Amino acid sequence: MENWIQIGNNQKNKTDRFREDERSYIVQGLVSVWITGKGLLQTNSDDVRMRQIVKYVDENRQNHVSLSELADEMFTATSTLSRLFQKQTGMKFAEFVNRVRIYFAAEDLMTTSKAVTKIAVDNGFSNASVMNRVFRQYYQCTPVEYREKKKEEKECTTPTKKENRDKRNKNKSLDTENSAIEVNVRRKSKLTKIWNQVVNIGSVYNLTLANLQYHTIYLTETLGFSYVRIWNIFSKKMMITDGKTQGNYNYDMIDLALDFLVSHHIKPFVDLGRRPDTVLSSMGNTLYFEEECIVFQSKDIWIAMLKDFIHHIIKRYGKEEVVQWKFELSSDIVHFARNQYYIDKEYDYKECYRSSYQVIKKALPDACVGGPSDVTNDVKFLHEYLQYSKENNCLPEFISILLFPYDSSRKDGKVNYYRTQSENYEYEKLQSIHQIMEEGEVDIPLYVVEWNSSISNRNFLNDSCFRASYITKKIIEILSMADMVCLWMGSDWVSNYFDTKRIANGGSGLITKDTIRKPVYFALQFLNQLGEELLLHNEELIVTKEIGKDVYHIIGFHYQKYEDTYVVANDPIDSPEKVEKIFLTNQECNIDLVLKNVADGNYTITSNRICREKGSILDEWKKFQYEETLTNEDIKYLREITQPERRMEGVMSVEGRVQIRMTLRGQEIILLHVSKDDAC
Repeated sequence: MENWIQIGNNQKNKTDRFREDERSYIVQGLVSVWITGKGLLQTNSDDVRMRQIVKYVDENRQNHVSLSELADEMFTATSTLSRLFQKQTGMKFAEFVNRVRIYFAAEDLMTTSKAVTKIAVDNGFSNASVMNRVFRQYYQCTPVEYREKKKEEKECTTPTKKENRDKRNKNKSLDTENSAIEVNVRRKSKLTKIWNQVVNIGSVYNLTLANLQYHTIYLTETLGFSYVRIWNIFSKKMMITDGKTQGNYNYDMIDLALDFLVSHHIKPFVDLGRRPDTVLSSMGNTLYFEEECIVFQSKDIWIAMLKDFIHHIIKRYGKEEVVQWKFELSSDIVHFARNQYYIDKEYDYKECYRSSYQVIKKALPDACVGGPSDVTNDVKFLHEYLQYSKENNCLPEFISILLFPYDSSRKDGKVNYYRTQSENYEYEKLQSIHQIMEEGEVDIPLYVVEWNSSISNRNFLNDSCFRASYITKKIIEILSMADMVCLWMGSDWVSNYFDTKRIANGGSGLITKDTIRKPVYFALQFLNQLGEELLLHNEELIVTKEIGKDVYHIIGFHYQKYEDTYVVANDPIDSPEKVEKIFLTNQECNIDLVLKNVADGNYTITSNRICREKGSILDEWKKFQYEETLTNEDIKYLREITQPERRMEGVMSVEGRVQIRMTLRGQEIILLHVSKDDAC
């Protein structure tokens, strides 16, 4: 036992990480100690106790390990056990635990594709940052670097497989005859545009601010959103009531916000729940947090407020107008303890939902009321909510969910979130929700009311071409899985704070504070130009047609997943320079397409491309050395120059076939308009 442990003791005298023969020796030592007990089969009591210690660490290394707890089990003093362990091994107990955990973490890095965050939690570390620190101590590199090196070493030992793979990819790119995707333009279905119905603008207070009013109009006019989703209607900033008494409500501030929407023919999507005013730099890391909503002191006070509010908006805007709005009764599971609708020792969201639903329906029988705005990881809650709604005659007109690519695990009663490793996360989550709906015999629309590639508002991937290709790919994947998807968020102004001094700050908006359009904005703009008839969609493109015309709209994209660097525990991409570093390859791909059964004649292909050279605010800003202080002229220039590339070429159909080739680099998106010259 001393031999394999002493390998670690000598580590501080080395300049390189563990050698492979040393790792093998450690494995043998662990097996002999934990499974067969060899090397410790002495008769003295010290060795018996050492066997107990090793067994305890083995059984508990993934959870909480306590020497004092172990000492209690062994009916001895903690100090006595500590001295014994150090005497036998030459190291402290805590150091031994770290080495055992880091050893198995290294094994997981080599043999699994699990996220670093999950590996950390699975091996007993409180988070990935702690594991990173310990890992560096023993291996002189980060877990991500270790995994990458082992991956490279493995590929070097199997060059034939790699060469064969590269050859196949090359042949696929160059051989149009064999790999072209053929699309029969006579086989079509209806395309429902699920991405341009609603835009998230945030707290209703935002709509009293000129800058966000301007951005709201800009987004609805240029991207065609019909609804604006807002929340915290009963915010302290709106000064409606104190939440302690019934009656005497002041709607001046709410009227200001809602008048603005109605006057511009924008329909409100009203989340009646309460949530804090907060900005996350990463999952679990908060830049600021403020309780914004009124605390209603009882259920009666809440119901009185809601009833009066509904009657007020009907009186002010008319039933014909308000019945077109959407009302959401969100649950906010994440902040449940603080964000109950009202104070009640026996508070239950489902009961609150039922009574609130009935208030709205009594005044507006045809109103569209939904919920629970649930996180997709809480399957049990959604099942119970639907069952309760059916039994109490308050089934929602739509189910609303939040969808962010994070998995969760529970440890010591606390839920930890980490970035998922699943390539099909959104599809799988929506599929599981549909399964719950089918089991409950519920057939109603499914709304994804908050969705993004990251929860962070300080992640420069939000400003990059990556987000554009991610959103494009995922929207096409889930076309048949959701009735509406609403990106998080509309404008970077929503997360403005003292640290957002630069022209781009990693915010989750579609546009920056200065109304510079991000790649994801252009991605939605491309999607909006698709035709009404769907001909084909797969993992790299979507092909559509205009009704009754020889006009085709095609989007091709080359999505590339980030490297594992980004998956490390809550590690935000907090500078624009980091964006390039997490995508290690930028290989081109060719998409070959043949449109079959088209009308003969000449066609014009107009192409629009989002790439790093065109349509990327980060790459345009890079030409300014990422300068923080820019002049108004600089900002105006960037606003005008940041737009997709546009080109045009002519082709001819041959025997009812039009051949098209799209060449794309990583994260690029191309929109093609293919129209017969006499089509218009």
